[in-house]
Amino acid sequence: MSRVAVEHRGAYELVDDAGAMIGALDAAMRRAARTPFDYPTVGDWVVRTLEARHDRRVAITSVLDRSSLLCRRAAGPHAKPQLVAANADVLAVVMTPAFASGAALADTAGSATPSVGIGHRIEWYLTAAFGGGARPVIVVNKIDTVSNAEYEATVDALRRRLGSAAADVPILATSALDGRGLDSLGALAGDGATVALSGPSGVGKSSLVNQLAGADVVPVAPLSPDGRGRHTTVRRQLVPVGGPDGGTFVDTPGLQDLIPWSGDLGLPAGATVLDGLAQTFGDVTELAQHCRFADCSHTVEPDCAVIAAVQSGELAAERLSTYLELVADMAGDRLGDQSSPR
Repeated sequence: MSRVAVEHRGAYELVDDAGAMIGALDAAMRRAARTPFDYPTVGDWVVRTLEARHDRRVAITSVLDRSSLLCRRAAGPHAKPQLVAANADVLAVVMTPAFASGAALADTAGSATPSVGIGHRIEWYLTAAFGGGARPVIVVNKIDTVSNAEYEATVDALRRRLGSAAADVPILATSALDGRGLDSLGALAGDGATVALSGPSGVGKSSLVNQLAGADVVPVAPLSPDGRGRHTTVRRQLVPVGGPDGGTFVDTPGLQDLIPWSGDLGLPAGATVLDGLAQTFGDVTELAQHCRFADCSHTVEPDCAVIAAVQSGELAAERLSTYLELVADMAGDRLGDQSSPR
């Protein structure tokens, strides 16, 4: 049994006790594949042949059941799923203090809104994690760039934004520059766990992986002239950390629009990303139980408990707006929309 460390077009880098090797799909497996979920992705456990073929590649004959799956809607006019990582125990959403401060809601009175360009990335990440079977954690990196008071204000703002989900989402502070928080981040991969790092370009994901691995295994780049981070990771890859008893990190390219795939993920537990949406917005879904209509859209219906909560100040208006926009973003994802498996 081997694990997919890197996915290439038509080939896979595999790792196991025998070392590293290149694998390709067995012909029978390729013919049987019907959807993107039938193909391996980074983090998958696969069964392979013992001997390499004439092209020096081992043949991958099957993909084992996944314990979790992070999946987004691929860019383009047609709804198709794009697998990000499989079998991740934790999804660490990495951001900088500036990003986190701009993303956070001001308060339940709705006196401020997320900064331009932030959109609903945090909620997208959390929904994809909860629905895909991974535990979400927020990592505020580059804390060396702010004071302690500024960092605490950032955390407070993030927790207000997360609403009811705040209790289920730990927030870690890290600095790849001076090493603060790296022990706590590394501990997420303890006992052989797998941690997928995601977040926008330039927030320092690759630098964190390199520090934890103790080597420059992922390329990094200096800040651009305007002080912004550069996009450096161009492929998802598995990086072991902590020696024989350690775990694994998955470094992913900056995902600017992680709109979760709301169709069937094929997980044995049967969870869906719609379940993840309900967990991310537990405060909204709890209120919705008291609406007059079971199919209430929480927009114009009479006796809507959610709208009433916004009007009374119990629920932030931006919280409801974000929920409604994510519901609209995720509408229409169906495996049947795919005309080809890749």
